[in-house]
Amino acid sequence: MIAYMKTSSPHDPDLIVRLRTELGFSEKALIRAECTFNDDYSIQFDLIIEDGGKTYIVELKRIVSLETLSRLGLLKLLLDASSISTDDIEFIIAGKRITAEAAEAAGKAGIRFIKLPVNINLKEAPSMPGMATAKLTSPKSWQVVSCLLKMKEASIRQLSIRSGVSYGWTHATVQALLSKGLVSREGGYIKIKDINKLLNGIAWERPFERLFARELRIDGCNPVSLARDLSLVCDEQRIPCAFTSFTAGEIYTGYSARHDSVYLYLEKKNIDGLAGLYEVGTGGEIAVRIYTPDRDLFLDRRTSSKDGFWLVSPAQLLLDCAGLGYAGRDLTQKLTEIYDRL
Repeated sequence: MIAYMKTSSPHDPDLIVRLRTELGFSEKALIRAECTFNDDYSIQFDLIIEDGGKTYIVELKRIVSLETLSRLGLLKLLLDASSISTDDIEFIIAGKRITAEAAEAAGKAGIRFIKLPVNINLKEAPSMPGMATAKLTSPKSWQVVSCLLKMKEASIRQLSIRSGVSYGWTHATVQALLSKGLVSREGGYIKIKDINKLLNGIAWERPFERLFARELRIDGCNPVSLARDLSLVCDEQRIPCAFTSFTAGEIYTGYSARHDSVYLYLEKKNIDGLAGLYEVGTGGEIAVRIYTPDRDLFLDRRTSSKDGFWLVSPAQLLLDCAGLGYAGRDLTQKLTEIYDRL
C-alpha cells in the first residue's frame, strides 16, 4: 500500500497511478506531499516520492510554462553547488500541457516532463512563496531560535545578523514560531511567548534518544573522571567527541543530575574504534551512552576549563536537553534560566 499523505489540496488517486506507470516506482514507495527535499533548502515541492534508493521530486502544473520550472531548476543548482550527488534523484514536472519554450528548457536542465490526461483531477494549491514551514529543530532554524532565546527580543533582521542565518530562512522560522503561537510580534520585534510550549515542541520534533547508537559499560571512579579520560583518548586518536545531555548539563549549570552515566557524541564510524581502547563489558560500573550527531556539532564545541573535556555548545545542549522530554525537565529548566549568560 502506498503511504500517501492527504493535503489541503488533494490530488486524484489516478494521478499517483499515472506517475507510478511513468516512473516505475513500487507500491511500497513513500509519497510525501507538499514538503521539502531536505532541511538545508526550504523549497517546497508538490510530491516527493522515495522508493528504495531512488527519489523523485515532482511539481504539478496544469500548464507547464518556463516560470514553473524555476523551483526544480534552483534545487538542482543548489545541490550541484554543494557537491551533492543527484544520480539517484529525478526531477519531474507533470502537467496537461507544456509550452514549447518550457519543453526546450526542461530538456536542457535535465527535468523530465510527464504529460497528464486531461480528465485527471489536478487541483493546484494557491500561489504561495516557495518557502516551506520551517522545522524548528533543523540546524539553521535552531540557530535562529536559540539566538532569540539569548536576545529575548529582536527584529527579524537582527536575528538574521546575530545568528548568521539568511534573512529568508530567519523569516520562515519566525513565521513557523508565530503560526504555533510560540512567539509574539509587536512593533516589528519578536519575543518568546511560551517557552514551555516551545521546549515541549522540540521534544516532540527531535527526541534526543532517537540519536542513541550504543552503550558501553566501563569501570571508573566516577562519570566526571571517566569523561575526562575519554576526552583525552579521543584527542590522542584524533576522534572528534563532545559530551552532552546530563553530563554537559551538570557542568554548565552546576545542577546535580546523573551519577551513573556519561553522555557522548561520536561519529558512527568511530564508535568501534573507541570501544576497542577500553575493557568493555556488561559489568562495568559506568554506562557510556553514545549518540550519533545529526548535524555538525563539533565545530562549536567548548572545552570545560575545570574538568578538561569537550562539551557541546550551550545551544546544542539546550536542544538535546529539551529533547529528553519529561526525563530532562528539571535540567532543561535550569539551563533556560541561565542560557542568556552562557
